Amino acid sequence: MKPEDIKRLEAYLRRTLNPGISLVSRPRVNDSVEVALNGEHIAVCYLVDDEGETSYQLQMTILTEDLSDI
Repeated sequence: MKPEDIKRLEAYLRRTLNPGISLVSRPRVNDSVEVALNGEHIAVCYLVDDEGETSYQLQMTILTEDLSDI
């Protein structure tokens, strides 16, 4: 992902979800970034280019053990 696209996406996610979100480039990978909340990795966001239309997919894994305190 281009740095300007990462900045725009980060601003959107901060405004929409949480101001503590930050995006971190992944080494040797051009189609995704790591998503962190207050410094802790929480998801990966993928760039999808389908027939000339660009979109982003946010993939978050939630472990069963993380739900035990709820």
